[in-house]
Amino acid sequence: MKAINGQGQAVYYNCVIKHDKVRYQIQAASGQAITGRDRQKRKSRTFAQEHQARAWLVRNGYEIVG
Repeated sequence: MKAINGQGQAVYYNCVIKHDKVRYQIQAASGQAITGRDRQKRKSRTFAQEHQARAWLVRNGYEIVG
């Protein structure tokens, strides 16, 4: 799914299997960076539970568009 914030930046939100476990990944689009756990710049962020990923999206102002 694609999510966009107020500045027009886009991220992709996907359910993936990593090390034989279901994980939820947020990946930056078009060369931008997203904030990691300690405010470092990352290209993607992985969460163990879906509600954690959705909370990150809301906290950073992203809305799912499709």
